[in-house]
Amino acid sequence: MDETILAVAILFIIMGVAGIFIPSMGISETMRPLAEFSGFLLALGIVMLPIGLFRGGLPVLTGGKVYALSFLGIGLVSFVLVSAALQIGPFMKIEEIGLTGPTPFNVTIVILPGSFDPTATETYSPANVKVLAGYNSTVIWVNSEQVNVAHTVTSDQGLFDSGLFGPNETWVFTFGRAGIYPYHCTPHPWMQGIVTVEEGPLPQSTSG
Repeated sequence: MDETILAVAILFIIMGVAGIFIPSMGISETMRPLAEFSGFLLALGIVMLPIGLFRGGLPVLTGGKVYALSFLGIGLVSFVLVSAALQIGPFMKIEEIGLTGPTPFNVTIVILPGSFDPTATETYSPANVKVLAGYNSTVIWVNSEQVNVAHTVTSDQGLFDSGLFGPNETWVFTFGRAGIYPYHCTPHPWMQGIVTVEEGPLPQSTSG
């Protein structure tokens, strides 16, 4: 009895479901880039499953197979539990980089009209900004499209995501830690920008 296809199909289905479930539930942002590939594995496993059943039928679990499957199952569960407890691997904790309140000053980035066009050479304006944490690190994105097109401000590193916001709408995010934060628009990936956050002494007020 050829059970290889069936075993591979079940493995693909398990990997696919896990790869989609973990990032979609917010359990691990580090696995989000694998979600699309996991969907492919899930689809492939679903296609292979009836083929495996047709060719080999239901597997006959002998003593050796039961022992091997039990060992594999216990090992996988132990790996997941230990990884979650230690916050390593796919369960690595993402450090919060945002603040809860606005800073004394802010920076405005305009999404230019026509940014939805793949041939657009300028989209986020300015595309690169440099701010000082705690001083002017509140950034406001304004959608200035003249047609009904929504955009997002989505971190390349999975640290922040505005969700879709339409024309004449804004999205605000306050950066609290130094770093370089590239971002893009999810439905229009040619739209790209960078926010560079520096830390240092805040400028003193010159008002008397």
